[in-house]
Amino acid sequence: MSTFNLIKAAFTQPTLLIEGRKKKGFHVFLYMILLSIILSLPVVFQSMDILSSIKEDGDKIVQKLPEFSIEDGKILTDKKDSGFIYQTNSMIFTFDPEGKRSKNEVEADSVGGVMTIALLKNEAVIVMPTTGSTADMLDSNSFSLPYTATQMRIINKEFLNKMLTGDSQGMLLFVFVLLISAFMIFVSFLVDLIMMTFFANIFVRTRMIRLKFSEVFKILVYCATIPSLLTMALQFIWPSFPIGSIALALTLLIYFNIFPKPTRPNRKNKK
Repeated sequence: MSTFNLIKAAFTQPTLLIEGRKKKGFHVFLYMILLSIILSLPVVFQSMDILSSIKEDGDKIVQKLPEFSIEDGKILTDKKDSGFIYQTNSMIFTFDPEGKRSKNEVEADSVGGVMTIALLKNEAVIVMPTTGSTADMLDSNSFSLPYTATQMRIINKEFLNKMLTGDSQGMLLFVFVLLISAFMIFVSFLVDLIMMTFFANIFVRTRMIRLKFSEVFKILVYCATIPSLLTMALQFIWPSFPIGSIALALTLLIYFNIFPKPTRPNRKNKK
């Protein structure tokens, strides 16, 4: 059964979602990525309200930044005591090549609807704003990027200047926040699905249904179709509503109802 037909079945004939157990792991993985992107859209658009004010802040941040580069997994700069913290009502930017601050201290600084970007000595830390849909959908709103990753070597003053003040800033930041949000939600989504699989696996065993743990997991992924779309829609309309837990419960409810209910033997009244 194709992925398209499984999506269609989620709306028209949920009992067919049991066919999801036959899908290859790679296809299930790609579908999880798609659902994660869908779930991240409210977070992205909510964050864009904050990012729209970054251009003015970006000019000031770039002016304070010294020339620096990433080498051997660390920030290197010739200027001593060049670290600083720039804070506004919408964001906190930390530059700390000397290693005076830790990730925990950066996370403690970020409260409410403030986006935090920190270039620490050995890693970059991004903390998404924790308001509305972000707070409800992300188990953790903090994301670390170690400089040992090959992709991080491109970070320098010129790169930040283009990202924070360039004409293509809006699109760059949109893609950047989308990727970060989707990754964080994917991890949270994966953990939730694994936890639900344990409960769902117990359910099928009580029904004497033979399904492997991996098959139960695959079925749950496709059962999450409607809850994911519902979550996205409600977070746009009602950002403060805690839909996350309800979506998990709805996923399990759909899963429980795709299996036939056990029939009870008729009892004849004794005369």
